[in-house]
Amino acid sequence: MKIRQATPKHEKTLLNLMRESFEEETEAAPGEWAKTEAAIKTLLNDPQAGEAYLIHDENNQVIGYMIMCRGFSLDYGGYFTWIEETYVRKSEQGRFRDQRFSP
Repeated sequence: MKIRQATPKHEKTLLNLMRESFEEETEAAPGEWAKTEAAIKTLLNDPQAGEAYLIHDENNQVIGYMIMCRGFSLDYGGYFTWIEETYVRKSEQGRFRDQRFSP
């Protein structure tokens, strides 16, 4: 498995994966998808917003993504990053489990 940072040229791939995730996990309200598309454009073009990563399998096929966003907090003493969202296709889930630590 490889994780690579997404760039603006990966926007379509990322949005396709996000649509898969939306369809599997949520019932989005009308207009929700348009907000997501706009936010991804910002994320991919503004490093201050955060970063997106694409997850690849051993054959270099994209199988998922991870979104990390940034914020600023007085309590934390400045900028911080959190994992906003992750998604791995169902067919790939569990494949990368380290058997040394999992039953």
